[in-house]
This record gives sequence, C-alpha cells and structure tokens, in this order.
Amino acid sequence: MADTARPLLSAAAIWRVADLLRGGMEPVEYGPVILAFTMLRRLELARVRPVRWLDAVARASEPQDCLDRLIVRLPASVREIVLQLEVPSLARRLTRAGMLGMMAAHFAALDLSPARYGTEAMARLFEELVHYFTTSQHTGAHFTPPEVTDLMVDLVFAPDGPGTHHALYDPAAGTGALLGRAADRLLARGVTADLFGQEISSRACALCRADMLLRGHVPEHIACGDTLARDGHAGRRFARMLSNPPFGLDWRHIRDTIQAEHAKGAVGRFAPGLPRVSDGSMLFMLHLVAHMRARRAGGARIGVVTHGAALSGGGAESGESAIRRYLVERGLIDTIIALPTDMFVNTGIATYIWILDNNRPAARRGMIRLVDATGLWQRATSGSGEKRREMTQSQIAAVVQACMVDTAMDIIQRDGADAASVPWQVLAHDAPTPDGTVDMHRMAFSRILPGREFLYRSLTVTRPARDGVPARTTFRVGMEHDPQAWFSQMIQPYDPAARLDTARTGTGCAISFARYFSHDVPSRPLAEIERDLCQSMARLVALMPGGGNGEP
Repeated sequence: MADTARPLLSAAAIWRVADLLRGGMEPVEYGPVILAFTMLRRLELARVRPVRWLDAVARASEPQDCLDRLIVRLPASVREIVLQLEVPSLARRLTRAGMLGMMAAHFAALDLSPARYGTEAMARLFEELVHYFTTSQHTGAHFTPPEVTDLMVDLVFAPDGPGTHHALYDPAAGTGALLGRAADRLLARGVTADLFGQEISSRACALCRADMLLRGHVPEHIACGDTLARDGHAGRRFARMLSNPPFGLDWRHIRDTIQAEHAKGAVGRFAPGLPRVSDGSMLFMLHLVAHMRARRAGGARIGVVTHGAALSGGGAESGESAIRRYLVERGLIDTIIALPTDMFVNTGIATYIWILDNNRPAARRGMIRLVDATGLWQRATSGSGEKRREMTQSQIAAVVQACMVDTAMDIIQRDGADAASVPWQVLAHDAPTPDGTVDMHRMAFSRILPGREFLYRSLTVTRPARDGVPARTTFRVGMEHDPQAWFSQMIQPYDPAARLDTARTGTGCAISFARYFSHDVPSRPLAEIERDLCQSMARLVALMPGGGNGEP
C-alpha cells in the first residue's frame, strides 16, 4: 500500500537535484525538471513489465536522440502527458548544458514507484517545488488536506452502500490529490467511481492525468483549461462532486466571458449572480450546481470548501448575497461545517465545507444544518507552511454522526494544551449532561435551522440633506418584520424627519455561525486583572515628565 505520510522526495533530495542543475539551468526551471523526471520514473515503474527508459537515456551516446525516439514510441495518452510536462523542451535545455544523461541517471536510481508513494505524495512534491523555486506562495491551490477530503467523501457519499458506482467530478482538480484520495477511501467502502475533472495549470493537469493513468482511469476525463471560462465537461451531469477551488480568485481577465454567460440566464451557469471580481470562489459553486444530476434521475450531492466570505460577504445587493439566496430558496444547502483554522498549507483563515443536495427528503427541504467543528483538532504531526492543525478520524466520525441525525447536537469538551480539545463527547442537545464532566464545557455543536432565517431585508433610512447630500443609513431587518411597521416603531418616534426609502429596499442572505455558536472565554480572576492594571499604570507614570521621582 502506498505510504501517505512519507515524502516522495525529501527536502534534502530536492536540493541534491538543484545542486546538480546549478549553473546549467535557471532556478525557475528546477521545479519543472524535477517534476518531469519524477513522473517519467513513476510511469516506467508502474508498468506490468518494468521498462528502463531513463537508464537507456543515461547510457546513450546521444541522450537527446534516445529520448526523442522513446517519446515517439509512447502510447498516445502517455505521450500527451509527457508533452504537457514540457519534457522535450526541458531535455533540449539540459542537453545544451550537458546535463541530460546525468539527470536521467540520477532519477533512474530512485525508487519512486506508485505502489510505494501515492497521489498525495506527488501533490505534496508539487507544492514543495512551487514553494522553493517560484515567487508564487499559493502552495495550497492544488492540495486539499487529507482529513478535509475524508470528511467531504464521508458526507457526500453517505447515502451510498457497497456496490454503488458513480461519476465523481472536481472542477479544480489540481494534481488530482482530492480525486485520488476520494477514490481510495470509497474503494475501502466497496464504492467505485469514474473520475472526472478540469485543471487550469497545464503542468498540474499533466500530473493529474498521469495519476489517472496509473490508477487505471481515463486520463482524458481530466480536461485542461480554465473551468470558469471554458467548461470542459459542458452538458455532462454528475451524481457526486467534490472540490476545493482557490480562495480569492481574481476573474477580471475573463470578465467579459463570465458576464456573457450570466446574461444567458437559466441556460448559463451563472444566472443567479456574479460575485466581486476579486474573488471567484462562488462562481465555482454555481458551476457545480449547474452540473448536478437532475432530481428525477436520482439527484446529486456536492462537497465544496470555501472561506468565510462565501457565507456573509457583500451587502444585500451583492452577487454573493444573490447566490446564497438562490441556494437557500431552492433548498440546495444541506449542511455547512466550520472547520478548525490552520488546517491548510497556504492559509490560516477560517474555512468551511458546504454540502449541497437537490434530492433531500421532504421533511428536510428548506432546513439547513450548521456544524461547528472548530474545536475538533489536534496539533499536526508534520506541519508545513501554515498547516498546524489536523482532524483525527474519530473527530471526522463525530462530525459525520452529527450530520446523519435529525436533531441538534451538543459537544462537551475540556480545553487541553495549546487550546486543543483533548477529551470531548458529542450528545443530543436535549440529553442530560453525563456525570463526571463538571470541569468540561458544554457547547452547541450542530443546529438545524429554517433556511429563511438567513434571509433579511435591507432597509434604507434617509435624513434631511446636509450640504446638499441626504444622509442614508442601511439596516438589516428580519424577514418577519413588515418594513413600514418596523420603521414606524423603531425609527420614526425618535427621528420624525427620517424617511423610509422604499425604492432601496432589498432582500439579502447571510449565514452567520456566531449567531448560533458561542465560544466564551472564561473571565480572568479579578486579582490578576488588578495586578496587570497596577503594572500598566506604573509604566504609564514612569513615562510622564518627572515620572518615578515624586515630582508633579
């Protein structure tokens, strides 16, 4: 079985290759060379009858000619991957530097077998090379933490038992780590899936296609190109979808294309609304919804990772609010899970998993479950970048359990070292607190709420003009309030000159975890506060003229 923890190439091994390339190649080329030769080695080791392509190149009197002949004889699917990794052009540059044979010999001696190192190892190598040899630090754009993938798989495929077969799709596939781990986890449950995806980076797409090839899947099911600008699977519908699209994706370079599709209305992917151009993550959510298998055909379930802005960013008139409202009013949101911070390599911000479903039981339609899993984590065993925390399989199981019952759940936990909750227990909201938990905190863990609770009216109140410009104040008011009645009761008695601007009234949608989940920090002892206050006052006095010497 492939080792999911051990790196494909250690940092020392990466720098050994870099030392070999130094002086003959530019540092920006080190990463592409390492990826290309790593994949060539993995492809030759994966064959039923092992071949020695790299060894032949290393021994040839004309390494470039040998490699060219080898590429021509490769199967079409493998040859396309090799070309996407720019092997021919990299080889020519290595030849000019007199390094091609040496580099082939170095990698021919390494055991990089797919049987020993799986998909995640390749994805982590991709991240490491981006981190070391490019100016971009967005190293988490292609890799989803394994435990996040596991949680999404368990939730999205919850209705599926052994023997089930589905098409699984990821529109931001990266190097294929999410799809690969999902396939492995499903196979352990007796569930199989045909894997589909799309990736904008040609190099990451090549690695993803290579992994599909090694797994026995169809490499061409991974489309190459910008998913938002050109849908590589247009017209296809999927029963199951998983994705971790990039956070804060700027889409102004394809603005005209996106706006044109938005203008198509229901026949396009982006009819409900367009988010701000500085963050296109919610465009991926609409793209996924557009690919959902119809309810009459069995429906579809989606798991997608977002940052916090997707829940409440933008005012009532914003595209983000319009997209959320569309999802709420059509009953597509099944569950939203708040994850612990510091779980991703590239960011420590709050992240969330959305589970969308267009075929929920009648009793659940219109209801949304929120799960606060921010306290379920342990210190990462092998931290990288900003990843300092991870979830255990038992913690994942607790979240899945809370999502499978039709009742609200609480969590009892004791704060451990480094704020990690060591002992914890999940129980029904209406269950009594067990004995022996006096020193533990009981808090909300999951709540099931009507989707309508997340809708609000945006009411604008104007006041007489000052310097020719009327003053405007916007209020968020619950949908249960009649706008005029609210204004007459809450504003008019205290500001008779104010007016309700009915032309500016709108309906917005925002999802707030803070409203339903509190994380109260225990108050500090009074004596400790007084001591700190005295110390602060003493420091302040010392800074004043004559401070500390008794002078006024």
